[in-house]
Amino acid sequence: MAPRSPRRTKADVVYEALQSAILAGRMEPGQHLRQEDIAAQWGVSQTPVREAFRRLESEGLVEHSPNKGVVVRGIPWAPPPPPMEAIVRRWDELIHDPESIPGSDFP
Repeated sequence: MAPRSPRRTKADVVYEALQSAILAGRMEPGQHLRQEDIAAQWGVSQTPVREAFRRLESEGLVEHSPNKGVVVRGIPWAPPPPPMEAIVRRWDELIHDPESIPGSDFP
């Protein structure tokens, strides 16, 4: 007998739909999300929507502001540093803190 998969809640369904829309760019940064509208769209009460908003906020995808409500922040992404910059930074760290190399007897 196969193990039962965990039951998806209404909050999970709303959260996954909103997360997918934000990550796919179907919801623009700065777009306001109304709890009532989302609840009506998914045919759920406002409680699962609030829970989904909290989860999205913990991931940095939305932001809740007093008197503004929930606003899409977008994808929290910054480009990686250029490779040479990372090498120079690491070299500087190694020179100033040789103990940062595990198992090394670097002078």
